[in-house]
Amino acid sequence: MIKKGKHSEVIIYPDFVIKKFKGYLYSNFLKEKTALNKLKKYNFVPQIIESIEKELIIKMEKVEGIELRIIIKNSNDTKFLLNIFKIIFKICFILDIEGIYKDEWNRPFKHVIINNKTIKIIDFDRCLICSEKKNLPQFLSFVFNFFNLYKDYKQTLIEYIQFLEKQISVYKNFGKS
Repeated sequence: MIKKGKHSEVIIYPDFVIKKFKGYLYSNFLKEKTALNKLKKYNFVPQIIESIEKELIIKMEKVEGIELRIIIKNSNDTKFLLNIFKIIFKICFILDIEGIYKDEWNRPFKHVIINNKTIKIIDFDRCLICSEKKNLPQFLSFVFNFFNLYKDYKQTLIEYIQFLEKQISVYKNFGKS
């Protein structure tokens, strides 16, 4: 099976996938490869099996499960969704600590894959490697908007985001004196 996107096509095999970037999108290839390599110590991204820079190909672990958009559409269980969101909060926190800004948390529907054992995040070809802490605040805004809480809890959200940013800074600077 082949899935075509804006930046690449993904060829799906039984045990792995091959992501082939369009020839003029070398920077997107590098972004994906760099992010996945930096995050390989975590279980929430697919593991790279091989990459071929000349051909702009990344062969990686196949991620199986259900997209977040389908789970949201078919679930009326707020507690279940909140549990998923809590795990994604942790992932966003790690991304912020690692300096990888995914830039798609205001619409995370297709890039979060959930199965019985794990939540995986895919598609890092638009990410930025930076020191700004944006993943968690962006995803928190999505959750607040999703549950229609933004208007009533805007100040609480702002304070919580500021608190988390301080925590990330403390974590990143631990032992540097």
